[in-house]
Formats: sequence, C-alpha cells, structure tokens
Amino acid sequence: MNTYILDRLKRTYKLKGFKGVVSSLFNYFATKINPKHVGELPFKYLFLKKRRAIKKFGEKYLDKLDDKNIIPFGNYLLKSDNINSDSIIYTFGVGTTLHFEEKVSEKYQCRVWCYDPTDCAVEFMRDRDYDKKLINYFEYGIWINDEKVKFYTQDINKKNSGGSITNLFENSEFKLLQCNKLSTFMKMNNHSKIDILKMDIEGAAIDVLNNVLDEKIFPTQIVVEFEFSESTAEFDEDKFNIWKNKVVNLISKFRLNNYKCYNLPRYSHLPYCTTEVLFVRK
Repeated sequence: MNTYILDRLKRTYKLKGFKGVVSSLFNYFATKINPKHVGELPFKYLFLKKRRAIKKFGEKYLDKLDDKNIIPFGNYLLKSDNINSDSIIYTFGVGTTLHFEEKVSEKYQCRVWCYDPTDCAVEFMRDRDYDKKLINYFEYGIWINDEKVKFYTQDINKKNSGGSITNLFENSEFKLLQCNKLSTFMKMNNHSKIDILKMDIEGAAIDVLNNVLDEKIFPTQIVVEFEFSESTAEFDEDKFNIWKNKVVNLISKFRLNNYKCYNLPRYSHLPYCTTEVLFVRK
C-alpha cells in the first residue's frame, strides 16, 4: 500500500474514526470487484489489449498520487486545499451527470460554469433540478477556434445523443454546433484566471489543451480524460502509438509549465477505458 493511500486512511480516521476507515476500504474494493460499479465483469480489462495498453501508459508516463489533499469530488479527484468560495471553475462535457459540479460547488459554495452543446446534455440540463445560483449552464462546446464545428453522433440509434469532434465513435452522422476557445469564454465571463478546468470532451482534449497552453492560460488544476478510441474493431497498435505520442508531448508541455501530472487510475465504470489525468500547477 503506497503512502498516498495510507495518508488518505489516516485523514479519514481523524475525520470519521474507525468506522469511516472500514467504510472507505469497503467502498474502494467494491469499485474494483462489484459489477454494478465496474460496469462489466471484474478484471475484464486484463484480457483486453486496449485497456492493458492504457493502464501501462498511465503507469509509465504519469505521476503517482502523493498528496493526501487530493480527494474525490463526484467522479473525479481534485487537490482540495487550494479551493475556496472564490474559486473559478469551468467544466466542459456535462453529458448526463452533474455529480462533479454539484459536489465541488456545494462543498465550497463556489460558482461553476458548465458547457456542453450536445443533445443529451441539453435535454438532461433542461429536466435536471440543480442550484442555478452556483451552476451556470451554457449550450456551447470548446475547441481551438470560435466557430461551428461538426459533432459526430455518439449513438445513431438514440434521438438525443452525445457527440465527438474527433469522431471518437466512428459514425457518419453529425451536427454543427457552436464552439469557442477557452480564452473567448474567459473574455465573455470577464475572468482573468481559472482555478479548476474539467474536460470530458470525447477525444478533443489533446487539441484543446495544446491551444490553452499556447495562449498562456494556466489553470491551477485541470482534470481531464484522454480517450483513444471507442471503436469495437480490433485494437490498432499503430494508431494507439500515434495517440500516445500526442499525449506524451502534451504532458511534456505541462511539465515545462511547472505542473505535476497525476495518473488517476480508473477502477470503476469500465476500468482503464480512458486515461484520466489531474494536472496541478506547483
């Protein structure tokens, strides 16, 4: 057991006592072996080339968690000791869940600016009851230019579906949806800095984050998913290596700009189907 987990358990013991530690350990193991949390048979990833490659990539190129203040907020992790009520938080890719946005905004009473122009997000947010004083939702996407962009449909069999600018799901149907650069959103909101940036944008994060760094925007924390491919076809190692090199180059740029690059191993909901990273500026 590494020092990060031990420190987390010590913190839990101080806050919640022995029962809290037992509960935390139970929940941890449940996320690894309970099919309800895993979303499939436990340890299925061990038999899938793509998942094994993603797991190996994270272990090789990213930092291990080493700060007990990095704790869960919904379905992501953040460094909690530099968040407060004045924190400015941007999230891109709502989909059909607000767990992250609600957890962090409720805990610190800070405002969150959420963006997602896809049909599934628009429908979800229209029907969702949430605190509109803290969570502000807009039907825009993020990209490297201010323009309408093709969002390729995630599921052609659904009326309201998510979408991918990079055609992660390899479908031919698409919708043109308005996107802006991060710098444009900041100007629109009169923000000179961002404390937390969260992105789950179905394959577009590499291009977007390169643009963010090129424009000298340095959020204090960035939590992001890097998706390789959602194709059910046989694993293509050559394509994976191209994707891997792009992510490695991006990680190098973050390190040059004084960021720690933490691997966030995904144990629940299809383990290791994506690479999740927490960038924290030192």
